Amino acid sequence: MRQNQFYFFKNAKYLFTVIIFWLQTIAFAQIKPENDCNCQLHGEVNDVATKQPILGAVILLKGTTKGTTTDSKGHYHFNKLCHGSQIIICRIVGYQEISLKINLNHNENYKHDFKLNEDEYHLDHVEIKASKIENLTQAKNSLENSALDQTRGQTLGEALKQISGITTLQTGSSISKPVIHGMHSNRILILNNGIRQEGQQWGSEHAPEIDPFVANKITVLKGAAGVRYGSDAIAGVVKLEPEALPDTNKIGGEFNSVFFSNGRQTVNSGILEAGLQPKKRINAKLYSFGFRLQGTIKRGGNISTPSYTLANTGVEEKNFSIAANYKSRNWLSEVFFSHFNTKIGIFSGSHIGNITDLIAALQREKPQAIYSPKAFNYAIDRPFQDVEHSLLKVLNSKSMPIGKLSFTFGYQNDFRREVDILRGDKNLVQLFKLDTYTGEIIFEHKPVYKLFTGSIGMAAMVQENLTTGVLKAPRSSTVLIPNFNNNTMGVFLIERIVRNKWELETGIRYDTRKLKVYRIPRGQQDIVSNNKDNQNVTATFGYNFRPDARWNLLTNFSSAWRAATVNELYSNGVHHGAGSFERGNENLLPEVALNASFTINYAVKKLQVELHLYNNNINNYIFLSPTGRPILSVRGAFPEFFYTQTKARFQGIDFSMNYQIGKNLSLNSKMALLKAHDISNKQPLIMIPANRWENGIRYENKNSFISFNYQFVAKQSRVPLKIIFSEIPSSEIIFNEFGGDYAPPPPAYHLFGASFGHNFTIRKKQQFSLSLTGSNLANTRYRDYLNRFRYFSDEIGRNFVLRGKFNF
Repeated sequence: MRQNQFYFFKNAKYLFTVIIFWLQTIAFAQIKPENDCNCQLHGEVNDVATKQPILGAVILLKGTTKGTTTDSKGHYHFNKLCHGSQIIICRIVGYQEISLKINLNHNENYKHDFKLNEDEYHLDHVEIKASKIENLTQAKNSLENSALDQTRGQTLGEALKQISGITTLQTGSSISKPVIHGMHSNRILILNNGIRQEGQQWGSEHAPEIDPFVANKITVLKGAAGVRYGSDAIAGVVKLEPEALPDTNKIGGEFNSVFFSNGRQTVNSGILEAGLQPKKRINAKLYSFGFRLQGTIKRGGNISTPSYTLANTGVEEKNFSIAANYKSRNWLSEVFFSHFNTKIGIFSGSHIGNITDLIAALQREKPQAIYSPKAFNYAIDRPFQDVEHSLLKVLNSKSMPIGKLSFTFGYQNDFRREVDILRGDKNLVQLFKLDTYTGEIIFEHKPVYKLFTGSIGMAAMVQENLTTGVLKAPRSSTVLIPNFNNNTMGVFLIERIVRNKWELETGIRYDTRKLKVYRIPRGQQDIVSNNKDNQNVTATFGYNFRPDARWNLLTNFSSAWRAATVNELYSNGVHHGAGSFERGNENLLPEVALNASFTINYAVKKLQVELHLYNNNINNYIFLSPTGRPILSVRGAFPEFFYTQTKARFQGIDFSMNYQIGKNLSLNSKMALLKAHDISNKQPLIMIPANRWENGIRYENKNSFISFNYQFVAKQSRVPLKIIFSEIPSSEIIFNEFGGDYAPPPPAYHLFGASFGHNFTIRKKQQFSLSLTGSNLANTRYRDYLNRFRYFSDEIGRNFVLRGKFNF
């Protein structure tokens, strides 16, 4: 078989032979009819504005395999439905999704008509939820409801690890950022309440400046998504979506409290929201106001591995957000503001004073006693990071007979202070100040000739970063990244065709990026300005086929591109939190990615399976590669890394399954296999997640649950075998024992965990839930390949998490 063909990984061939056989077998499984199933349901689906019937709307019964579509007259019909409560879901591209609960009686012929619009309605005392449908042909997974509740208190990166194919890039125990299919940082777009999150995300130890408590739902789109979301979305998109603001007269909210035993970390977060719907109407049209206030306080001390405590690994966090809106039948105005502030201690043992000590630290199994004190404390000393991030969003949208026009404006201010260990009389501090303005105009048109629906849009972003002095007059040459101004603009068009059993999506986008840098090169005194102009066209084509209610097959071909960032081009110094010395490359070219993916979803009453296969070819892939030599600076001794690029290929499989063993007992399993190859240098890429497999069993009744899980992470055997920089004299390369890295990949490891929870109903609308989760119950000593501090220390040991949530 040719080397560049997609093939199953050798270690998993037997497993996937079983999976394929299993899928073929269950494809012919039949569901036995239940007793007392003679009810009927029928009705029409119409456009509320035009009164015209809607062809091809999908009607589903949640939790069953039953589904149908509307005919040319908008009619739908179900036979042989079972007695009891049912939840009906109605959806089609270009309209809101509607779900409602109905009660079917014996032999009843029930009729319900759907009237679809782009606003929320309350029909006949039935609660209806509306949400826009996007990315119909791209694999996506979501965290919401109880699954999201069980991640409360964790960072965004840690929470997303619940999704197959998502791992984290860590720096110690308190800093993590999401990794999708082996890629992270500037290759993943994070949308915070619809605004493209912009901070100093280029840093491997710069975690997203987001409080996950602001989100009621977190969705991950896997694969290149450059057409809709612009350049940089090579690996995928993470969307944090808050609950819709109240639009009726009510006051409510929730309070979450979390305690972590390891590090004695406490997290408290609260939400207070209210809605107002005046009885008086403006021109006989209903209108409403909504408001929400949210805040979080977090504090944790030194965390412990199974064998020792890690000095200076505490964290402090104080966040808040405010949201308000005005809504009428055809108009929506919304404003959102959030402020995120965190102070994070950096493990002291990662900043070494001289080369001899650095070599010893890399070879030592346990940090020196000074870096692993026995006494616990909350103090955060040098080195540490202090980060503040503010975000403002203003949205206005207008619904019209032909579609909806919306404008979104965003402003973000990111201030990062990195304070290093004192070296003699030098007070070493790095400052990064980033201001970002974003704007987006989108027109989403109604179906044309009952065939096409889609959107056209334009987006722009203006950024200014200050590291020293003023923009055009920097004062220092010893900064990691220089001052810069970055302007981007893009226009896109996406169209969809929806039929009874299939959906087709295609789109095209043009982006341009202009980067201007002002710096003083090391060893010089004069200010130098550099310009980098890049532009590209990206496209997407996807197909979604549903042969029946059990199967959903998605095929997607997408492209994306990413221009080199300032740190990749011009960095030259100590990367504080990562504990490394990094050098940029001014000659880097933009990355261009072509992604192909195929997803199989199979769902019957007791079984849900998802199999996602992908192949991502990236020309000019930029990565940070070890040089094998240490660098001694005034800040200490650090391993050296260069930015370089290659032709790369990422191939992988994500698999997830849930099987309902009995009424209350379920089994779940998920697996992620990934191979990433450096084609130009004919060796594997560095810092790629190891293959992993996780299994769990869960018992759940009306108010309680208990679950057990087991995770296996293999040793990353696919690692670079050589230093790729031929210009470095061999006499300067000290670390060459392990090929292209400073230390060998850590061994495989096994982790065990368990959870228990119970819900208490106090009053009709007041509920209290309590849960206890234990992780690494065996107190296993291990190191993760994607943790930059695996060079110096083990991972966190046994940890118990107590969570309480009160809704009112």
